[in-house]
Amino acid sequence: MGTLAAAISACLLSACQSSQKAEPTEVAPELKLEGVRFRVWRGEIPRAWGEASEVTIRRDTNEAKAALLRADLPSQDGPVVITAPRAQGVLSTQVFSGEGGVLVTHADERATSQRARYEPGPAGTGLVSGTDPVTVERRGMRLSGVGFTFDPRTGDLRVGGPVETRAAGAGR
Repeated sequence: MGTLAAAISACLLSACQSSQKAEPTEVAPELKLEGVRFRVWRGEIPRAWGEASEVTIRRDTNEAKAALLRADLPSQDGPVVITAPRAQGVLSTQVFSGEGGVLVTHADERATSQRARYEPGPAGTGLVSGTDPVTVERRGMRLSGVGFTFDPRTGDLRVGGPVETRAAGAGR
């Protein structure tokens, strides 16, 4: 037993290596997928599902980019649907942003903004927010403001000011 321990120690101290040289293996830095459908679970609870026409994932950084993204998030009174022509984020942090005209639809409410960002919260919850101008349409009313925070789980939407409200279709 002492001889085996001495041999292992000598090997580690001398940084022993295999006598065979390993062939360098190159791994493509990106993985490109087309026609992607996805589901995100936290335990047994679905947190999001959706699709994208194309997804590219960097293997070294976990950064992902998507085209024509649609994500459905569960809420108390029906799913929240988020669409964006382009989206990106980091899979390991689960922070994602969409741009190019983001549309958030929930029940009879529609919100549009140039950009939006999703950040996860505790226990699988998360918020969608943005700092650009936003327009919200609901039940014949149109609300415009700058910046917003939306909680998909509860359906609560807060719009920053200055805020303008008018009947949908009415002139300025």
